[in-house]
Amino acid sequence: MSKEHSAVSGALQESALEYTDVTSISTTVHELRLSFATNKTRELSFRKAQLRALLHGLRAEKKTLLDAVYLDLHKPVAETELTEYSAVEYEIGLMLDNLDKWTRAERAPFSLLQPALMLSRSEVRKEPLGTVVVFGAWNYPLRLALLPMIGAVAAGNTVVVKPSELAPHAAVAVGHLLTTYMDPAVVRVVQGGVHESTELLAQHFDHYFFTGSGNVGRIVARAAADRLAGVTLELGGKSPAIVHADVGDLSVAAMRIMWAKLTNAGQTCVTVDYVLAHRSVKDRLVDLLRDAAVGMYGESFAKSPDYGRIVNKRNWQRLAGLLDASDGELIAVCNDERDENDLFFPPSIVDGVRSTDSLMRDELFGPILPIVTYDTLQEAIDLVNERDQPLALYVFASKQSAQHVLDSTRSGTAVVNDTMMHLVSHAVPFGGVGPSGVGRYTGRSSIDTFSHHRHVMYQPLWFPSPGVDSVRGAPFTGPENKWKMQAAPSMAYPRLRPLRESIIGRLFTFLPLWRILSVIPGFILALAASKPVMRRQNKH
Repeated sequence: MSKEHSAVSGALQESALEYTDVTSISTTVHELRLSFATNKTRELSFRKAQLRALLHGLRAEKKTLLDAVYLDLHKPVAETELTEYSAVEYEIGLMLDNLDKWTRAERAPFSLLQPALMLSRSEVRKEPLGTVVVFGAWNYPLRLALLPMIGAVAAGNTVVVKPSELAPHAAVAVGHLLTTYMDPAVVRVVQGGVHESTELLAQHFDHYFFTGSGNVGRIVARAAADRLAGVTLELGGKSPAIVHADVGDLSVAAMRIMWAKLTNAGQTCVTVDYVLAHRSVKDRLVDLLRDAAVGMYGESFAKSPDYGRIVNKRNWQRLAGLLDASDGELIAVCNDERDENDLFFPPSIVDGVRSTDSLMRDELFGPILPIVTYDTLQEAIDLVNERDQPLALYVFASKQSAQHVLDSTRSGTAVVNDTMMHLVSHAVPFGGVGPSGVGRYTGRSSIDTFSHHRHVMYQPLWFPSPGVDSVRGAPFTGPENKWKMQAAPSMAYPRLRPLRESIIGRLFTFLPLWRILSVIPGFILALAASKPVMRRQNKH
């Protein structure tokens, strides 16, 4: 361990991860629900104050946070700052800069479409859901716990954050950050493992946010279903990189693939899980992949200060078993041997892999890169579509070929001629599809995810007149009520141009204010029919 990490290591070890008392979890959630009921989190000024407090704490605790991740994953500080710390800081700034605009009620232009609503006013309010639980993940313990929490707080919710116990130093650091700088009436932290998580899932939340495996995601989804609550699942899957024969620059493609594969030692949900390489470029690509890896980390990955470690022995042994069972050809990237005690796993390129190989069954989540060769682009597309929709799909090809791949496949996200850079953009939603995830977040998408879009309509009492207003309900029988069948449909649901069968009817829709004109006959009938009714009412 380097000197720069030794001091913080001692501090974190002295405050070792202490699991939350299970019996206190229900009380914690109940108190947050009571806090939400006070409506204090509805005020934008209060939400912004919480975000500023978090920003202050994030900067004050920066070294502790970065070093904690190093102690758990041997992830270099520069990498953590790029992929985690900076993303969290940016998200806070994005929320502070745009919260007024993103939470503003949106006017709905019903009056322009439906005559019955022409004097009404409708809007869609973005209102907080209530109390939310966020389950973080060990592979990016800062980013995956704090990014969704920021969105939930910005949207006006109270939040329980559950850091992953598999990254204990980071869990301690995140817990210290939130308990020190955030209002306990808004954010609470629950530490622990399976037992504590199970107790959390038994509580009443208004939204469940989980990042992790599909198996645990199903458990979280069932808990949300029991409460009829919303759920966001950020899962994963086997994200492929297709390298086609018409790729513009093979060396750039190789560098970007290996950058994604070896960042955090391959323990990233959107990393390149395997490569589909066209036969004409495959051999050259393999050489370039090896060169790219050595260019980033040197000849000895074990001695590189920038190369990460596997999170624990269980995952290290899993990777070793998968690699040993593979029928593919292992391409030596370096001379370093695996070291279980150090949790070191060297980068491993495996050529000649078939779709039935041990490396192709499940998401690898490690620095192993299988190479599958194909002869036609359709063959590569079929190989992708044979599997569950991945969280990410990467395509290195000409514009035409890439577009064909995008039009013929499904994935949570997709990037052409790069890898993982879509995570940098918080202006677009991030999320999976099918087995790779449910829902989306970051930036404005987080506000939408953690808000209820509440439709509110304002109607005048004086319009329409009582006689005309009777068009909406019974009685419908009798000759005096036939006018309702003529007037009601055109007032509420005018026949739009695609619904009209005659040429004259379609030409009518080009007239200005045609929707208003279409209901005038109905209004005349309504007024005529309502006069006798009004006279009878006046007599009584």
